[in-house]
Amino acid sequence: MALLKYIERVRRIDMLIHMKATGPPMEFASKLGIRRSTLFQSLQEMKEMGVDIRYSNTRETYYYADGRRIEIKIEKPAN
Repeated sequence: MALLKYIERVRRIDMLIHMKATGPPMEFASKLGIRRSTLFQSLQEMKEMGVDIRYSNTRETYYYADGRRIEIKIEKPAN
C-alpha cells in the first residue's frame, strides 16, 4: 500500500474514533471503504503504536481509553 494512502486511512480512523462516530465494526469499515478484516488489522497496528483503542457495546463506537491519539505530520525541513 502506498504510504500516503496508509497515512490518510490512519487519519480518518483517528478522526472517527476521536469523534466517537465509528459505529459497529461493519459500519466503521464501510465508512472507510475497506473490509472489516482490514479495519481490524489497522486498529491492531495503531494499538501496537501505543494507543489504547477500545469498543463500547453501549454506544456502539470505538474510543480512545486514555485520551491519546495518533498524529502524523510531514514537515518541511528548516533551511
